[in-house]
Amino acid sequence: MQINRIRFRQSGGFAGLVRGCEFAGTDLSGAHRRALESYLAAHKTAVTASSTARDLQVYELEIDTDAGSMRLEFDESSVPDELTSLLERLESVARPMRP
Repeated sequence: MQINRIRFRQSGGFAGLVRGCEFAGTDLSGAHRRALESYLAAHKTAVTASSTARDLQVYELEIDTDAGSMRLEFDESSVPDELTSLLERLESVARPMRP
């Protein structure tokens, strides 16, 4: 599966701020791309993690691939271990955006 584009959005938390960024698939590091491709291959359907906890960060990924688009959503307590490094990288370059 080839990743063409990834859009990241982070929202929630105590202040409710919204941040995000967008990358071409070729801009991801090899390790991050492999981790995401592996996760997507193992989870063929969109993943949405719901939580009853308040004030958690929510991470949304919209991924355009050669096989179609997928949307993943995790709160900070349910981020899969294999995607932690990728989300940390995306979070570090995310900028404020409109809700």
